[in-house]
Amino acid sequence: MKVIDTHMHLGECRIFGLNIREEELLDYLKKYDVVVIVQPFPGAPDPVKIHDKIYELSTKHKGRVFGLASINPFYSEDYVTKELDRALGLLKFVGIKLHTAGHSISPPNPRAQLLFEAAKKYRVPLMIHTGPGPFSDPALVVSRAEEYPDVKIVLAHAGFGVYANTALWLAKKYDNIYLETSWSYIYDLQVFLSSVPDKVVFGTDLIENIPVEYAKINALKVSEDIKEKFLYLNAKKIFNLAV
Repeated sequence: MKVIDTHMHLGECRIFGLNIREEELLDYLKKYDVVVIVQPFPGAPDPVKIHDKIYELSTKHKGRVFGLASINPFYSEDYVTKELDRALGLLKFVGIKLHTAGHSISPPNPRAQLLFEAAKKYRVPLMIHTGPGPFSDPALVVSRAEEYPDVKIVLAHAGFGVYANTALWLAKKYDNIYLETSWSYIYDLQVFLSSVPDKVVFGTDLIENIPVEYAKINALKVSEDIKEKFLYLNAKKIFNLAV
């Protein structure tokens, strides 16, 4: 069965002390025969350089690697706008990331509007980090979901366990809200797929987390049709991927 991993990083993160090397990402592609949507970490020293590296990989591994833009919205407005235009236009990235924890920003914050406007302009999804923390409660996306009904909002980590019920409620209530499930508990994942099977996408987030997320797939008690939606068909449609 084909798999699209909608949430993977590349490079260094100086906020969380992480680093994913190019060779690790390529080993993942080879071992699992997966399509990967790759983004910089929120703590990347130079997100522009990581965007360039992701683009390079996407050309070398066409149809296997896609880019998702991530840049701190508190940089100058001109800098953020120009880089998003470059990533989504010239580099053909397939989405944007708003990292509420890593960039210390709430979705209603006026600076976040730069990302929502870019997502609307280029008709790409906006992935938003959710989970513990003052800015990561998925309920904080409500005003933006209503303000931008045509922007697909993907709740990264689907509430991260602690806010799983809130994330699910939002996916049920709003047509433009979807769930990405890395770090989700297996029983929450089961509920997501039984409740909103067309709105749930697979992700791993970190190299070290790959075996865990694939183990959850094997533990799922769902039909093969629903599993195919979760692993492949939903992501293909939401991110408009030519795979």
